[in-house]
Amino acid sequence: MEYGICQVVLSPGRAEPADQAEITMQLVFGDLAYIVEVKGNWTLVKMAKFTYSCWIDTKHICMISEEEFNQIYSQKEIRVNDISSQLIELRDDSIIHLTKGCLLPNFDNGSVSFGNRKYQFKGQTNHGNEPAKLGIIKTALHYHNSPYLWGGTSPFGIDCSGLTQMCYALHGVQLPRDASEQALIGDTVNFLEEAEPGDLIYFDNKEGKIIHVGILLPENKIIHASGHVRIDKIDHQGIYRQDLEKYTHNLGIIKKLL
Repeated sequence: MEYGICQVVLSPGRAEPADQAEITMQLVFGDLAYIVEVKGNWTLVKMAKFTYSCWIDTKHICMISEEEFNQIYSQKEIRVNDISSQLIELRDDSIIHLTKGCLLPNFDNGSVSFGNRKYQFKGQTNHGNEPAKLGIIKTALHYHNSPYLWGGTSPFGIDCSGLTQMCYALHGVQLPRDASEQALIGDTVNFLEEAEPGDLIYFDNKEGKIIHVGILLPENKIIHASGHVRIDKIDHQGIYRQDLEKYTHNLGIIKKLL
């Protein structure tokens, strides 16, 4: 088994080893992955902390030892908490511009390192954030109006499950990548009236399959990624779009994680 870590700010993970293949997710700087297969310019990786595999550009991954992989894996995650942070590589003063949600491996008083690389970090982190629902709501609002991108995980493009995964990750709670997998964890809330802001609301299709997720806000509203990250009204039936004057998503399951 070989081990790697994402060394670019965002790496598109594709369904096949080709530039034209569908993007199924994005790795962010600092994401750990198991190396499954290498085909020239493409590497098949399996994410370390949730069940998901994809093909990424081989140049986007830095190989590290099993010992360092396990060391970083066991650390408390420190993530970038704004969209204008920088890493300055100490070897040549080159700059990597990070975005919200990127990981900072081996973070120590502004120092970041892995492999044979050392960086100085300038920006804000989520260090010390409590996993409180109020904090998760505030974080979700930072993504308001971000464009929708299938498989996206950043303020520059994000999908519904990427939004919930990243908002919870920034408060120390790791969720699976897909909405259908996220819906399997946490405690079920039977009625919307019993749910609290910060809880996760899942939506299903006519066959009962989970296809969408959002975060409950106060005053019977929900923030979710649909076209862009938007705020809509929600009731026992589902999401109601006032601009369209219709329901767009059917309420399926409510889950409480905190």
